[in-house]
Amino acid sequence: MFVRAKTTPNSPRKSIQVVENVRDPKTGKVKQKILRHVGIAMNEDEEAKLRQIALDIIARLQREAEESNPQLSLFPGGLDDPAVSLPKPKGRKPKKQLHEILPVSQVSLDMIVEEARLIDGVHEVAGHLYEELNYSSLLRNQKYNRILKDLVLCRISNPSSKLATSQHLKRYYHKEHDIDAIYRTMDHVFARIDKMKQTTFQSTLSLIPSKVDILLFDVTTLYFESTEVDELRRFGYSKDFRFNTTQVVLALATNSDGLAVGYELFEGNKAEVKTLINALENWKKLFNIEHVCFIGDRAMFTAENLNALDERGYSYIVAAKLRGLPDVMQQKILHSQNYIPDMVDEDFCWINELNYEEADIEWLRQQGVKPKKIQSYRKKIAENQHRKFVVSYSSKRARCDAKKRDLLLDKIKKQLNKTADSVRLISNTALKKYTHSEGQSKTSLDSQKIETDQLWDGLHGVITNLKDARLAHILSEYKRLLKIEECFRVNKTTLKMRPIYHFKPERIHAHVAICYMAFALIRQLEYRVKLIKKLSIDSIIEELNSVQSSIYIHKITKDRYRVPGNFSNEARKIYSALNIKRNLDAHPIL
Repeated sequence: MFVRAKTTPNSPRKSIQVVENVRDPKTGKVKQKILRHVGIAMNEDEEAKLRQIALDIIARLQREAEESNPQLSLFPGGLDDPAVSLPKPKGRKPKKQLHEILPVSQVSLDMIVEEARLIDGVHEVAGHLYEELNYSSLLRNQKYNRILKDLVLCRISNPSSKLATSQHLKRYYHKEHDIDAIYRTMDHVFARIDKMKQTTFQSTLSLIPSKVDILLFDVTTLYFESTEVDELRRFGYSKDFRFNTTQVVLALATNSDGLAVGYELFEGNKAEVKTLINALENWKKLFNIEHVCFIGDRAMFTAENLNALDERGYSYIVAAKLRGLPDVMQQKILHSQNYIPDMVDEDFCWINELNYEEADIEWLRQQGVKPKKIQSYRKKIAENQHRKFVVSYSSKRARCDAKKRDLLLDKIKKQLNKTADSVRLISNTALKKYTHSEGQSKTSLDSQKIETDQLWDGLHGVITNLKDARLAHILSEYKRLLKIEECFRVNKTTLKMRPIYHFKPERIHAHVAICYMAFALIRQLEYRVKLIKKLSIDSIIEELNSVQSSIYIHKITKDRYRVPGNFSNEARKIYSALNIKRNLDAHPIL
């Protein structure tokens, strides 16, 4: 049975019929027998609809014929009988070609059902950027390159464990990757981490209008759901307050816009102050970073780190530990009359520049300071003669400091109301700052400590070797460090870099590398989208996840069709930022 369109001369009308070939027993010739007159079509649209109806009629007639005249089998158990041994056709079943699929215009809604719902946005937009960053050539094997791309993009769209990622790729992207193949890909990634870092650094250089002149540097920790210790996983000071699990230390560097520059992974018990020098040595081998200004928090404030930066010719702005300075410097900070008003970005501040001076020696002698400490101060004068301390006071910061202290004091009071036993409270690190203990039996608030702490409200200082920069400019540059704290939130929360579930050092390094690639992609995407519309990273990911397509399957022919879904204005702007045009037409797929 088949569909025939019979035309009429000099007329646009077409008669749609269901026809069957029948052999004449007398003449032996094959004739066409009309089984159904479906209707008359006046144009192509009507013809397509009538043809679809005709196909439905053919399917119904075939089912009725099979039900009314079941064919008897020559074998007692049927063809499935194990005793029957018929030759099976060799080779694969011929694959259907795209041109053999029924056109979309000839498909009616009542003949299709939804088979799957796929996420398109992340693979279309972030995947396009992935190719631009030249990540697709990191691995030598193209199969592993495809798997790596899917792992990175799925880390952006739906971050989870590698096993769950394999399931998500199959469910939401129609991409099937065996978990063993994913682990093999990670092993190949480990061998190419340095190449990936160089590629990421070059992509950042190509995106920004000028060279990297500011490097934001900070350190965080990534914990495991494990207590097993090895060469990389160690117990240490956890910034996630997970002291009962092992961890690794991640040092991250970005430019002033938060674009990825580099990272290093250290063992979990690596001291934070020692990460900078190690990272500098590694980056010196990989990248050509010259005349750059490092900006870091007070954990980097050590003589060893500052001297290392000086030796390599780098500029720096590092937060100073004001309360750790010599007494004479603290007196200058708290009682100096040399503060001048200025604006730091949009914040009104009082700013003062301080230096170690020989005149301070006499003050130290008058205070009865021991000669050994005076000699130490002379050494600091020699070391810091090319550096300067910039201290600022902000009323806005003062209110914030007071609020934090009040919250902490309220918490301490509640604990002291429950028990004043010093032994039971010794684990609370905030107690020593504001309390006084009498032996092991009594703990109470210390008003003297609280009053001393209040003197430092609103004060913040940095140390720098920049010579000609304005003081307000130096403080403004330091405030950029907030950007890297935001980067850590993206890595830890949005991309779920931790907890880490791997235990082999190579897999741990590969996991962090995949997350870093996802971070570099989403940061560059945010940077480009910002030129058209300011959207947060979470909003960009949400919009891309909402760009979806439905896969429909034909009930009879089993042909598949892809139908794009809703497309919001924000998603259009994201696509426009990368000059990507989305196909919004339904189309057949294999």
